[in-house]
Amino acid sequence: MNYFYGPVPSRRLGFSLGVDITPKKACVFNCVYCQLGKTTKLTTTRFHYVKFPTFKKELKNILKRKPKIDYITIAGSGEPTLHKGLDTIIALIKAETRNKYPVCVITNSALLDREEVRRELLQADLIIPSLDAATKRTFYKIDRPHRDVRFENIIKGLIALRQEFKGKIWLEIMVLSGYNDTRQEAEAFKKIIKKINPDKVQLNLPVRPTGAKIALPEYKKLLMLKKIIGKKAEIVSGFYKDTQKKFSQSIKQDIIKYLKVRPATLVDLTKATGQNKFYLKKQLKTLIAKKIVKEKNYHHNKYFVSISSKN
Repeated sequence: MNYFYGPVPSRRLGFSLGVDITPKKACVFNCVYCQLGKTTKLTTTRFHYVKFPTFKKELKNILKRKPKIDYITIAGSGEPTLHKGLDTIIALIKAETRNKYPVCVITNSALLDREEVRRELLQADLIIPSLDAATKRTFYKIDRPHRDVRFENIIKGLIALRQEFKGKIWLEIMVLSGYNDTRQEAEAFKKIIKKINPDKVQLNLPVRPTGAKIALPEYKKLLMLKKIIGKKAEIVSGFYKDTQKKFSQSIKQDIIKYLKVRPATLVDLTKATGQNKFYLKKQLKTLIAKKIVKEKNYHHNKYFVSISSKN
């Protein structure tokens, strides 16, 4: 298993060195919008997944190349809080990098009602927890959780996290047309968010290919949500940083690693690898011919998707 991918261009975090510490699609949810498809291991049981010598070696090798990094982000292809011992992971990263880069954890919030999970997150610099619904009915429609997960406990966990965590919290809402883009849902979000008190509320969109047919909300509905939620809300914008220089000797392997974690457009891959689009097209053509990568059209954009994406 490769524990790291990127740095990849993130719309929110600049150049993000991704950390993937759980098996693919080991998750507490089976979200309708997930870019990685259906959850294959729906669980709430935490486990020690990481082999620390390998993890440390991979990180050292990446740092030797001196890539441009704005954040080191624990996210990946499963729910990261399912790894038991996140505090050890964060401490190791900070020690190896001499605390040079802020550490971010992206979580679906499902396990935040557990005191041990919140305690393990305290060493992070930024936490981006998600809250896709403000009502129980919408929660079950969008996130399709494990049977042991309760919507009210997620809210309690988010409130407790804010009280205990001294770093920044950016609450993410994935906005889906026909699910959570109504005025009723927006008003309910406003009440809950006031209790959670995050530093930001980020309205995100399912712009990458998913396993289901999900429509993007109308822009006017996004503006309505933003206005009702209040001044902390923002609509996540595109990625506009300068292109990163080449960070790996094997561009094909970089493409494969990237696509195992997330589908990407040609523009995404250009920014992530530092290679020009003509060279990338040539490499992608080879990978498509070998049936390692395939093309997929989504919302009038062409995405490249990994076919062989098992860890």
